[in-house]
Amino acid sequence: MNLTYLISVFIHIISAAFWIGGMLFLPLVLLPGIKNHPDRLLLLQETGIRFRFIGWITLLILSITGVLNMYLKGLPLTWDYLTHSNYGNLLSIKIILFIVMLVIGGIHDFYIGQKSIEEMKVTDNSSLKQMARWSGRINILLALIIAFIGVVLSRGGF
Repeated sequence: MNLTYLISVFIHIISAAFWIGGMLFLPLVLLPGIKNHPDRLLLLQETGIRFRFIGWITLLILSITGVLNMYLKGLPLTWDYLTHSNYGNLLSIKIILFIVMLVIGGIHDFYIGQKSIEEMKVTDNSSLKQMARWSGRINILLALIIAFIGVVLSRGGF
């Protein structure tokens, strides 16, 4: 195998692990850990902003290495391949889910998340807080599905 391809796949996997791990860390570790902390909102806001910055860099790396992996593996980057082969169909689903995750993540990070923090400073009964939770949960689910599809593709598809 080509060393460049192996390095690209390695970076892709590490980036996916960072992205998914960070998304799981927030609701499973951080939020329960700061539940009764007097500066809970500030800690949540600061952590979210830091993860957002690194997270979007990670998503950029995933995008670049994903396309690079396809190219280095010798997969045709054509519409015909993506729509007329089983492997291409599965790859198309992965790409579409990734784009949906980016859109939801963008709305979550740059609108809902910020507005919900502002709203929670005034009242704890925030409708945006629920939207932020659900958009985060949907993105975690999408990331896990995308990772699963990646495993299936790496094993040759269905």
